[in-house]
Amino acid sequence: MSSPVHNKKRQLKYLRQRVILIQEMVEQMEETDDVKSSDLERLDHMFDQIKVKIKQFKQDWD
Repeated sequence: MSSPVHNKKRQLKYLRQRVILIQEMVEQMEETDDVKSSDLERLDHMFDQIKVKIKQFKQDWD
């Protein structure tokens, strides 16, 4: 497990990396005709994880 991130720059870097990962996944999905419902569920889960992190980071910033 990784340690918590409390530095604002590192938090923003973490969010940027997660968004890039999602972007890459969507691009791969566009390139194939074999997109499944489970692929969309995975994306949805990743967005939920990002929302949780944003809420955690907001608490650090307040």
